[in-house]
Amino acid sequence: MSGNRENHGMTQTESDIAFLLADAADEVEIGIAPVHAVMRGGRRRRARRWAVVAGAALVIAGTTGAVALAGLPGTGGGQVATQPSPSRSETSPYRPHRTTLASGTEDGKRWHVYVDVWDAPRDRTEAQTQWAAMAQYAETPPPDVRKVSDLVGKTMYFTVRGYGSKSARVIEDSVPKGGVLAGTDLELGAVRLVPGSDGPERLVIGHVAKTAREVTCFWKDGTSTRLHRVAADGGTGDVQQGIRSAEGFPDQWFVCLAPKGTAYKEARVTR
Repeated sequence: MSGNRENHGMTQTESDIAFLLADAADEVEIGIAPVHAVMRGGRRRRARRWAVVAGAALVIAGTTGAVALAGLPGTGGGQVATQPSPSRSETSPYRPHRTTLASGTEDGKRWHVYVDVWDAPRDRTEAQTQWAAMAQYAETPPPDVRKVSDLVGKTMYFTVRGYGSKSARVIEDSVPKGGVLAGTDLELGAVRLVPGSDGPERLVIGHVAKTAREVTCFWKDGTSTRLHRVAADGGTGDVQQGIRSAEGFPDQWFVCLAPKGTAYKEARVTR
C-alpha cells in the first residue's frame, strides 16, 4: 500500500467482498506469528505476545521483575502506509484513533511516533467490518487474534515510527476489557530511530499505568532522561517527548530518544 494513498471509504462492492472474506476468516484459525510469548510480572499476570520489528529489544516489566528479549523476529520492518488522521466525528470501531506520541528533527529529517487505537467491537458484525477496515490501514491484528470473532471486546493498537520517507510498525497488541497496567508496571519496545538501518536502539516507546507521573530512561553511557506528563500539543511544531494519554487507550504512553552515541539500557517508572 502506497504511503500517500488516500482512503475515503470502501465502495459497496468492496464492502461486500470484505464482509465475505471476513466471514470466511472467522472459520479458519490463523497460525501464530513467529514471536515470543512472555508471561509478564506485576499485578496483571497473563501471557502477552508483542510483534516487534526485527532487531528490536522488547522489555516487559512489572512490579516483580522484568524480562528483556533482544532481536525478536517480528512481522517485518518494511514500509507502513501513512493515512490521514481521522477526525473525532469519524472514529468508531471502523476507524482508529490516531495520536502522535512524539516528533522531532535529526540530521535534517523529521521523525515521528504515533499510535493507532481501534475501539473494541461490541459484536461479531462490528468485528467483521473492523477486520476489513484494518486492512485499509495496512494494520494486521496481532497473533492472539486468530479469527474475526476474537476481535470482540478487545482494543487493538499499533505503534508506528517514521523517519523522513521511511516508516515501520513497531509494536502491535490487543487489550481486553479491564486490561490496564497498575503501579510501576510498564511495557515497551526499544528500536533504531531509522527503520531498516544499522546502529544502536535509541528510540524507546512504551505505555504505563494512568497513575505514573515520571518515567526514567537509562542509557548505556550512564546518562538518563526523565519524562513527565505533558498536556496535549497544539498541533504545531514538535511533539514533546513525555508521558501522555492516547485517545481510546486505557494506559498512558511515553517516548524517549537516546542522545547520539549511546543506546537504550533500561526504563523504569520512577514516580
